[in-house]
Amino acid sequence: MGGGRKTKHGAEVAPIFRARREESSRGEDGREEDSDSAASDTSRTAAAAPLTKADLRHLLQEIKTNMAAEFSRHLTPITESLNDLTRRTTAIEDQLDRTSMQAQTNEPAISALQDQVRLLEEAQEDLNNRSRRNNIRIRGVPETVGIDMLAPTLRELFCSLLPEASPAELLLDRAHRALKAPLPNATQPRDIIIRMHYFHIKEALMRAARDNPLQIEGHQVCFYQDLAPSTLRKRRELRPLTLELARRHIRYTWGHPFKLQVRQNNRVHTLYHISEATAFAERLGLPAIDLTAEHPDRRPAGRLSPRGPTLHPTRAPPPSSPHPQPAT
Repeated sequence: MGGGRKTKHGAEVAPIFRARREESSRGEDGREEDSDSAASDTSRTAAAAPLTKADLRHLLQEIKTNMAAEFSRHLTPITESLNDLTRRTTAIEDQLDRTSMQAQTNEPAISALQDQVRLLEEAQEDLNNRSRRNNIRIRGVPETVGIDMLAPTLRELFCSLLPEASPAELLLDRAHRALKAPLPNATQPRDIIIRMHYFHIKEALMRAARDNPLQIEGHQVCFYQDLAPSTLRKRRELRPLTLELARRHIRYTWGHPFKLQVRQNNRVHTLYHISEATAFAERLGLPAIDLTAEHPDRRPAGRLSPRGPTLHPTRAPPPSSPHPQPAT
């Protein structure tokens, strides 16, 4: 047909139908525009309307709910950590309480055991010293006197000190040098430890050596009581106190088991333990003494005689005499 418009299938559309289709299309477009316009008017109307209390309560409830959820999400691991720390702290406190109660229960037993150990140590020290009661420690005999000549030299020395004693009374059970290697350049010879068979002869030799000191080859010979190492250590620790007593011309004596006795104003003061040194000095009217300080004239305790620290001056024997002789 002339003047017609073809469709997509190639068929022509009559003008009358084409007009109706255009009107329909225009109508649909108009309805869409009217719908958009109505929605826009509705939103403008809602935005322009004031919020009510119910709206505010609803918004506030939403905010609270969101914040609670967020806080719960972040605080949950922290809460778990705090709970774990609380459990661990409680367990530690319980353990400390049990330990403290056990320590309080054990304290009397520990104190009793310490007292028993101290008594056992003192008893062992006393037995050690009693086993040495016949011993004499001789200091000053030169190293040139060998082991083979040791016993004959000592017998001659004892005969010079106790000429009235018979050879049978001057019986030696044993004699030897101190059990240590001699130093190559040492000026002080090793001590000689001897054991006399008779105690009264040993005591007589000690008294005679104090009254008549000797020299051998230019070495001063001194006699000392052989004591246990623990006793020597205690005497060494009390050296500042005994030096102060000697400086004030206060006589003192050592006793067994270990003790230091001083007689003053017809009273006997006794020190049994080193911890009592401060109170002991106060009772004697002495100044405070520091037992930990190093004194320039402090010497090993083994150099002190149990009868007192005084050593008498000696005179060397004549050069022509081959044997030791008592000084006059």
